[in-house]
Amino acid sequence: MSLRICAGAAALAAAIVLLLAGCGAARPIKFYSLDPPEVSAAPQRTDVTLLIAHFHAPTLYRDTRIAYRTGANEMGLYDEHRWVEAPALMVEEMVLQYLRRSGGYKSVQNISSSAQGDYIVQGRIERFEQVEGKPLSARVWLRLSLYDPKAGATVWAGSYERDEPASGDDFSSIVAALDKNLQQGVIQLASEINQYAVAHPRPAEAGK
Repeated sequence: MSLRICAGAAALAAAIVLLLAGCGAARPIKFYSLDPPEVSAAPQRTDVTLLIAHFHAPTLYRDTRIAYRTGANEMGLYDEHRWVEAPALMVEEMVLQYLRRSGGYKSVQNISSSAQGDYIVQGRIERFEQVEGKPLSARVWLRLSLYDPKAGATVWAGSYERDEPASGDDFSSIVAALDKNLQQGVIQLASEINQYAVAHPRPAEAGK
């Protein structure tokens, strides 16, 4: 076989490889973040110290891929649409920052710190997903509780569960609906935590 034929065959093979690679190229991955809610000052400041525990979630919501629900028992994950962090981590940080910036507590720290806390804020994400339908909606189900380490018991528990309709079918609208819904849940549950802390002062406060 001549060198010219060999060169032509090699060029053709290279072109086929490039064509096949182009056809099988993966779609670009888009990443999304959550915006923290605007903080309203707590109605009353307390001398309570809060520690934020690591939030729990089903395995599905510990993945950065955005989850969707197509039926009562059928769910999936988008490969091309992902959170910058797993929902459990993002929600944990959002709750910590909101409680800290509200000014209603002596201190709000992560449980990994060396600080001692009057209460430990525990959290679990039950649902954080797109729900198929007309219109599409964003489902958020968040549970928070206060654990008293001195009493060795959970002294308060609250839950927020709601579907927020998306304003459109594009993915930006879905993420915006999830963000808005979560912000409302954090604000509601943070208010309930403050109400409990005010109504149940620690012994040091009671003696003032």
